[in-house]
Amino acid sequence: MLNTIIHIDSDNSKMKSRKTKEEQMIFGKTVQEVITQTLEERTQVIDKSDLKDDMDHVVFFMAHAPLIDLTWIRANIKQYEDDVIFFKDNVERPVAIYIPGKVLSKSFDIIKGDFVNFADLTEKLQMPYRVECMAGKAVVESKKDLQYVIKRLQLRINEKLTDQGVTILDTHSTYIDFDVKVGMDTVIYPNTILSGNTEIGEACTIGPDSRITDSLIGDETTVKDSTILESQVANNTSVGPYAYIRPNSKVGSHVKVGDFVEVKNAVIGDGTKISHLSYVGDADLGKNINVGCGVVFVNYNGKEKSRSTIGDDAFIGCNSNIVAPVNVEPLSYVAAATTVTKNVPSGALAVGRAKQENKAGWVERRNLIKKKS
Repeated sequence: MLNTIIHIDSDNSKMKSRKTKEEQMIFGKTVQEVITQTLEERTQVIDKSDLKDDMDHVVFFMAHAPLIDLTWIRANIKQYEDDVIFFKDNVERPVAIYIPGKVLSKSFDIIKGDFVNFADLTEKLQMPYRVECMAGKAVVESKKDLQYVIKRLQLRINEKLTDQGVTILDTHSTYIDFDVKVGMDTVIYPNTILSGNTEIGEACTIGPDSRITDSLIGDETTVKDSTILESQVANNTSVGPYAYIRPNSKVGSHVKVGDFVEVKNAVIGDGTKISHLSYVGDADLGKNINVGCGVVFVNYNGKEKSRSTIGDDAFIGCNSNIVAPVNVEPLSYVAAATTVTKNVPSGALAVGRAKQENKAGWVERRNLIKKKS
């Protein structure tokens, strides 16, 4: 196994950014984290302080070279194992340098000492070395390089998921972070972004135009044209279109979170339907509840937020306001257009709206009848 050391080049003159080139982000990881993970999976990564003069070799890698080709590098080392090998990308930018054991023992103080980059190291060694160039670009020195690397790694990530049984309809418009997990038979539509520590179950349909971050999605769930952040959605649930599930929400199985529904810091029990145009914030909803169109859970009084609870099998009529903190008990009904400010007992009907009055002949007395032309 190769002994490898990650070297940081302090020259950031080409990177127009407040961050160094090693700190630029690629699908949830920094540039340096990308190459570190690659090397840790396939080589023995050591700190420079642990370098010993009796080692049979060492390979230094640039911390801003995430597109390394380890198979190609290994093949060159095997062929020229007694030579110093300076690896570069196709535009001759440093990627790695291989130091065989005999050179390491002879020039140990130079190699373990400070050097700016690999060109500086080879100059200090003052000995012949081979130069081998990769077929493509490998390093990130500028935003243009970063864009190139992002596109290459995007395809790698998506192809890996495809090999695991995921269907990605358009790999060029689907953006998935390194640590995301997706189950087999899930279909991902274009313009979908899956980021952070997201896990998608099996046989789901995700997208189009959806963003899921740091969330757990169960099996056979559909997310369409929606955003889910730091939340959990269980099995056989439908989210969207145009739904917004905000952090700390837990949505059960066989639930419908429909169009233009916003859920925030709430628990939604199995079988509950919130079909459209509602806000459910700071609430605990039980099972098999119907939440009508235009329902608002009023959770903020201008000073502090409070929670409301809705019991199993309750019915919340359209255009109702649930003013926290209240408890709507199981099997109770809230009539449409009601503002609930008190607890509703089980089996009761809550009505909190003005009584309708029909004034006969009012239109005619006001002379509002349109005359025929």
